[in-house]
Amino acid sequence: MKHKSVPGRFAAAVLCCIFCCAGLTSPKASAEEAGELPVCFDWREEAPEILTPVKKQIGGTCWAYSTIACAEANLIKKGLADSSIDLSEAHLIWFTNGQGSPTDPDDLRYGGTHNDGVDGYEGGASVLTTDCTLAAWQGVVPESAAAPHADKQPLDESLRYQSVAHLQNAEGYPLDEPQIIKTKLMENGPMVLSYFNSHDQEDAISAQHGYYNQDYLEKKEQDALNGDFHLVMLVGWDDSFSKENFTAEPPGDGAWILRDSQAGRINSGNAYYYMSYYEPSIRTYYSYDFEPVTNYGNVYHYNDSEITRYSPSKEENGFLIANVFEAAKPEKIAAVGFFTDTRSEAYEISVYALEDGFRDPQDGTLVTQFDGVVEFRGFHTVQLPQTYAVEPGQLYSVVIRLPVGKQYGTYFDSAVYREGVSFRALYNSEGVIRWKDCYDLGRGDVCIHVYTKYEDETEDYIRGDLNRDGTVSAADLSLLKQLLYGSQRTDLCLTAADWNGDGLTDAADASGLRDFLLGDPAA
Repeated sequence: MKHKSVPGRFAAAVLCCIFCCAGLTSPKASAEEAGELPVCFDWREEAPEILTPVKKQIGGTCWAYSTIACAEANLIKKGLADSSIDLSEAHLIWFTNGQGSPTDPDDLRYGGTHNDGVDGYEGGASVLTTDCTLAAWQGVVPESAAAPHADKQPLDESLRYQSVAHLQNAEGYPLDEPQIIKTKLMENGPMVLSYFNSHDQEDAISAQHGYYNQDYLEKKEQDALNGDFHLVMLVGWDDSFSKENFTAEPPGDGAWILRDSQAGRINSGNAYYYMSYYEPSIRTYYSYDFEPVTNYGNVYHYNDSEITRYSPSKEENGFLIANVFEAAKPEKIAAVGFFTDTRSEAYEISVYALEDGFRDPQDGTLVTQFDGVVEFRGFHTVQLPQTYAVEPGQLYSVVIRLPVGKQYGTYFDSAVYREGVSFRALYNSEGVIRWKDCYDLGRGDVCIHVYTKYEDETEDYIRGDLNRDGTVSAADLSLLKQLLYGSQRTDLCLTAADWNGDGLTDAADASGLRDFLLGDPAA
């Protein structure tokens, strides 16, 4: 089915009706519709119900607390949870740091080394490490599913792949393009921001709760930094926040509105504070997009929680990366997940059916090939144009071609697990420069995920029933609204979204579905 972009004014009129019929949380106007961004935007005022209660972190686990808070907000904003949702930080921490590698010998990732035990409950992690855990469907789970973080208990291996929602995409935005960051903050909900947290931080906090560490660059140059990087939740901005509100005056006005999880700040009543746009230590703006666990049936991959970026050694070369998998049951290959590290990166994805004794991951029958561009760095899930059915024991490969140039690196796991499953090659204008087995190279397996649907899943649908719950309701209007705004959700029935049956998903379908729910017999 084709997905058609919706003209601004007509879409705004139709979607206004959708908001009246359904309770999905969304800004009063998108940045694109408004034409320009507001001077001030704050999710505490815009939709406070998406902000779950502030929690106090333990040790250096700010990364888990900020990520979980963003996951909760994203699920509430998308109508997939209500404000009572409480997800477990302990589960994310344990299966990232405590026991990052599976203990089941039959697990494709068995044998990894990222295992710190209960000491992991105090440790830090990067956004990429967190992405790896969540992209492998290791969480997220309710707080009640795992022991509290404060107990610091080892979690049973049976909890590893428990989830109430799955990570779909994670995007990192350019540090020097605040308009993009603001737009994405409005569209996707709160995101993670990382910066250097000075252990003398209170000296940088003003009476007006403004933070600006003017000494960061000078101390970094002198190798005299006292602190470490810290992740917090970004909930808004205020262009009019005066530069005079900071202890040291930055070059101009304006600030991000942040929420912290550090006990000292929470205990003092200052969980929310303002960070100058000119703060020199800001390193990351990162947003998460989650979907229901019904979006796919299974996931295949080899990478652990620790991954490393590699680039081609020569500017004229590009990377080809590939993983080979064996189908565990009758299923359909539906989507591929992978990491990128640059802006507007092109890719080409190919799937090959292989036979025993294949020489390399392209030594088979090409069953599908498609290309595209991902706008921002991070983890991306892209759907195949058409699912490909495989039977138990079927070998197949997923090959990703990345652009030529040293800046277009890719990610490899910290370990290699077995021979003949993960490959890389360089290519240039003259063609492929020989495939190499990652097992022989010893640098770690390729980070490619494959998501499948089970073969016996029904393709039947009810017109207008996007969420496949057997009824047509205001909830389906909310979901149709998400599609019209460009959502790539894969758990929805797109055929059911085409209300008028014209082969398009557009504002006319939203209007027809609205009229049907309002009792118009002609709808």
